[in-house]
Amino acid sequence: MTEARSEKLKKKVFWPQWIAGCGVWLLITELGLVGGWSSPYINYLTSAESTFPVTLSEISWVVSLFNLGRFFGAIGGAICVNYVGSKTTITISTVPISLGWLFIILANSVEWLYVSRFCSGISLGITYSCYSIYLGEIADPSIRGALMALGTSGVATGNFIMSVMGAYLSMAVSAMIALVFCLLLMILFIWLPESPHHLIKKSLDEKAKSSIQWYHRDYDVESEFMDLRKFVENVSKQTLTDSLRELKIVHFRKSIIIVTILTAYAQLSGINNISFYMESIFVSAKVSVMDPAQVVIIVMACGIIGCCLSMLLMDRLGRRILMVISCTGITLSLSLLTVEFQLLDFGFDSKTVEGLAITGMIAFYITVFSGVTLLPPTMLGELFPPYLKCIAAFIISSTAAVVSFISTVTYMPLLNFLNERYLFLFYGLLEATAIPFTLICVPETKGMSLQAIQDQLTGKSKA
Repeated sequence: MTEARSEKLKKKVFWPQWIAGCGVWLLITELGLVGGWSSPYINYLTSAESTFPVTLSEISWVVSLFNLGRFFGAIGGAICVNYVGSKTTITISTVPISLGWLFIILANSVEWLYVSRFCSGISLGITYSCYSIYLGEIADPSIRGALMALGTSGVATGNFIMSVMGAYLSMAVSAMIALVFCLLLMILFIWLPESPHHLIKKSLDEKAKSSIQWYHRDYDVESEFMDLRKFVENVSKQTLTDSLRELKIVHFRKSIIIVTILTAYAQLSGINNISFYMESIFVSAKVSVMDPAQVVIIVMACGIIGCCLSMLLMDRLGRRILMVISCTGITLSLSLLTVEFQLLDFGFDSKTVEGLAITGMIAFYITVFSGVTLLPPTMLGELFPPYLKCIAAFIISSTAAVVSFISTVTYMPLLNFLNERYLFLFYGLLEATAIPFTLICVPETKGMSLQAIQDQLTGKSKA
C-alpha cells in the first residue's frame, strides 16, 4: 500500500489481513509438523518395535529428502507465483504435503517414507517461494512485520505439536490428524481472495477492487485501486529478459546477495539438524531429569515464545537489531550445549551438568525463532519490486533448499568427525559471523511501505 494512502487512514481495519496471516500460520504449522516429525519417530523406526526395519543410513536419507524436495518446490513455486498469483500458489502447496501425510499413513517400508518426505519438501519449497510475497502484498505497512512473524511462528508451533503427538501417538495416527487439518487449510485458501496486485497484473479490475475491499475495508477502493494499478503497471512492463537484466543493477544485485546470505545463515544455524535429531541429542547428553521426549516438548514450546517475541519486537526494534539479538543468543546457547558435552567428556556426573543442555536448547529455540528464521522471508517480501519477486523467490528459496540439504546430509558425518563437543560450537561460531554482516549490509525497512522501500533502494527518496 502507498504511503499517501496510509497517512490518510483515520481508523484502520486489520482483521481480514489477520485472517490471511492466520491461514499462512496454519500452513507453516503443517510444515513445522513435518520438520518436527523425525525427532520423536527416529528412535522408534530404528528400534525392534518398528513395523518395518530402518537403518541409520536410511534414516539420514528420510531426514534429508525433505530438503531435497524443497529445491524442486522452489522452482514450481516461482513459476506458479508469476502465472497464478501468490494466494493460489499457497493453495497449490497444500496438495503435496497432504500426499506426504497420506504416504506416512500407508507406509509399510522405508520407501514410502522417502516419497512422503520428498513430497512434503516440495510443499516447503513452494510455500517459502510465495507466502512472504502474499503477505507483503495484502498487509498494511504497520502490521506487515507482525504478520510475517506470525507466519514464521508456525514452524515452532508445528514442531511443538508434533513433539507432543510423537510422544503419545503412533506414526499413522499423528499423520491422520495432520492430514485432516491440511484439508481444512486447503478449503480456507480456496475461499480467500487473490492478492489485488496479481489481479491488476492480469487486468481483472473488478476482482481486484473486490480484493482491496475485502483485505482493506477502511480504504477508498477506487482511489486505492488507481494507486495500485499505477504502481503495478509501472513495474509489470518488464519482460523476463528485462527482469534478468535488472538483476545486474547494483541495488537489486545487492538485495539478492543480502537475502541469499541471510537465508544461508538461517539454514546453517543448526535449526534443521537440532529439530530433526533433538531427542537423540538429549539422549547423547545423558539427560535423565525426565524422559528425553518430554524435554523435547518443553523445548519446542519455548520456540513459540521466541515467535511471540518476534511479533512484538519486529516493528518496534526493527529488522537489524532483532537479527543481531537472535544471532548472539544462538551463539551463546550453542556454547552452553558445547560446554555440556565437554564436561561429560571430562568425566563430570551427567546429573550435575544436564541442566546446561536443557538450558542451552531452550535458549537456542527462543532465539532462533525470534529473528534468524524470520528475517529472510520478511526481506524477500520487502526488498524486491513485483516484477523481480518471482525470480528473487526462486533464487533465495532454491539456495535455502540446497544449503539445508547439504546441512542435513552432512550432519551424521560431521557428528562422527567432530563429535558433539565441537559440532555445536562450529554452528555457533558460524552464526556469530552473521552479526557484523547484518550491521554493515542489511537495510532497515521498519514501518516503510513497499513503494517507499523501492524508492529508497533506487535513490528516489531519503526516507
